[in-house]
Amino acid sequence: MLISPIENFVLLSTIFALVCFTFAGGVHLLTRYKVWTPRTYRLIRIYTWAIVLPPTLAAWVVAAAFLPEWWTPEIFQSTHGMQHELHLLGDLTAKVEPTLAYMMLTFAAGAALFAAWSGWQSYVRVGQVITRLQTDVEPAQPHHLALLNNAADRYGLEVGLVPGDYPISFVWGFSRSKLIVSTGLLQTLNEQELTGLLEHEAVHHQRRDNLIKLALSFCTYASLAFPFTRALLKWRALQVERLCDEIAASRTNAPLDIASALVKLSRRTSPAPLAASSFIADDSSSFHARVSALIETADQTDLAAIPVHRTPMAQAITFSLLFVGSLLISSYFSPLGFHRAAESLIQLFT
Repeated sequence: MLISPIENFVLLSTIFALVCFTFAGGVHLLTRYKVWTPRTYRLIRIYTWAIVLPPTLAAWVVAAAFLPEWWTPEIFQSTHGMQHELHLLGDLTAKVEPTLAYMMLTFAAGAALFAAWSGWQSYVRVGQVITRLQTDVEPAQPHHLALLNNAADRYGLEVGLVPGDYPISFVWGFSRSKLIVSTGLLQTLNEQELTGLLEHEAVHHQRRDNLIKLALSFCTYASLAFPFTRALLKWRALQVERLCDEIAASRTNAPLDIASALVKLSRRTSPAPLAASSFIADDSSSFHARVSALIETADQTDLAAIPVHRTPMAQAITFSLLFVGSLLISSYFSPLGFHRAAESLIQLFT
């Protein structure tokens, strides 16, 4: 009963993912060679939708096509017959059934397990990073601690100060975020650089980037094209860091101080855990892109304030209601309409 829907979901999601990646890849090339220079938050939205739309559309199509069979089995059987075991893409894959169906089921189960394991590994890496710290170090300067506590109070962040000379800084958690900072980082940066770093981390907290990143990570494993969707996630991550840099620079009006902090920390650190939002660049290309962007804005004497485009809970609820509501309306007014339309479309390729 569930094998056919899962098979169709994976195959449809793969098709949609390839289409979305082609579009987003074109955007990436245009922006890379500066043929098109959109605002950073627009690029983030493009990459986000390119990751979210494939599994969402695939789930809607499969649900709309299979709900009539589950809700109105008498009507469905009278229309299709008792032997209609393979639906939608089954006509295209009949020659390799049931092997393909079992392969799709195995892939879906394996992808879910791998996504869960990857998330758990990200949490474990936090402990591994912290164990690298040395505890026999000098305490942080009082004025640095004052900056840290003031920023945390202003943005509603909890502070986790870890003694150690290894400089780390990242926002940890989903609902009640915590800013993890080492004393080594406070000793490495001056006041201006530390102020820019704290503003950068505060933007991650305000945007709920950890929660969004976790959800998008699960979406990337919803199709056979996951290597491409993982590339989209990487491109999006760079744009998120650049946006946080831009907002921090607009708040401090000191982009060069933020670039200086990035240079200092990138020389001494390795990337923070994957599930955490971190100021430190993940790789050399990300590092150079962010520093170059900050240097380009250094000539602006008065940077315009940039709003934090956060995805509110109301939008997520509205999207879910639209998804479910459209399914119910389709099933109520035309139980077999979408199913027949989907099969007619697929017959064009058979």
